[in-house]
Amino acid sequence: MPYLIYAIDFDGKDVIRESLREAHRTHLRSAGNRLLASGALLAEDRKTVIGGISLFDTEIREEAERFAATDPFAMAGIRRETHISYWRKRWWDGEFKKD
Repeated sequence: MPYLIYAIDFDGKDVIRESLREAHRTHLRSAGNRLLASGALLAEDRKTVIGGISLFDTEIREEAERFAATDPFAMAGIRRETHISYWRKRWWDGEFKKD
């Protein structure tokens, strides 16, 4: 069952975030097909990055925690808080998905 990794960033980290963007993307790629989805959380202006969400497929919580903690954004102190929870797909592309 995948884990949802929900991260909120500190304000004012745009310059350092941009300098680490390629390292962050390399980290995401390193997960291969275990990374089901990932993307930025945006402010109401639809431009300002305020965090990110990833769906990481593993049965072992510690693997999801390690993936989040070793993200270059986290290691550089950009993340203000990170929440990790099981995620169960129920609706996808407008359809109900039964277990």
